[in-house]
Amino acid sequence: MENKKDSLQNILDTGELVINVISEWFIEAANYTAINAPLGVSEFDLSGLTPLPSSKVKPPHVAESAFSIEAKLVSHHPWYSPTTGKNTGVTIFAEGVNFHIREDMWLEGNEGSIVDIAKLKPVSRLGGIMYGRTTEGHELPRPEFTIEKDKDEIKKVL
Repeated sequence: MENKKDSLQNILDTGELVINVISEWFIEAANYTAINAPLGVSEFDLSGLTPLPSSKVKPPHVAESAFSIEAKLVSHHPWYSPTTGKNTGVTIFAEGVNFHIREDMWLEGNEGSIVDIAKLKPVSRLGGIMYGRTTEGHELPRPEFTIEKDKDEIKKVL
C-alpha cells in the first residue's frame, strides 16, 4: 500500500497489536487518530488519548477504551484493485492473548458474564468517514443440529 499508516507498518514489523473498541465517549479523539500525519508523529499525542502499558505485547492500549485486546499477528492478506492493480488495503488476522475490560462494563447473562453493549456504547468505522453506533444487542441461541435435522425443511436439504 502506498500510504500505509504507521499502525499497519508497526503490526507487520513487530507482529503485535492492540485492538481498542471505540466508544461514543471518545469518538472524536479516536477519529483524530486517522489524521494523515507524517511517519513518526504520535497519534496518541495528537488525539489526546492516553497510552497504557500492555501486559503481553509491546504496543500500549488506550486508557479511554473500556475494552481492549492485546493480540499477536497470525497472518495478513493484501488486497489489490482489479482495475488498477494498486494495493488498496490489508486484512489482519490476529490472536487475542490478553483482554482488558473495565469492571463496570459487565452484564450477568445466562451463560456467564458478557459485556453490556448499552454500557460499552461501541462505535464502528464503516468506511471512508462514516461511523455507526451499536445501541442495543440481543442474544440468538445457535441451532442444535441433533434437533434441527429432524425438521422437514432441514431433511429436504440433507
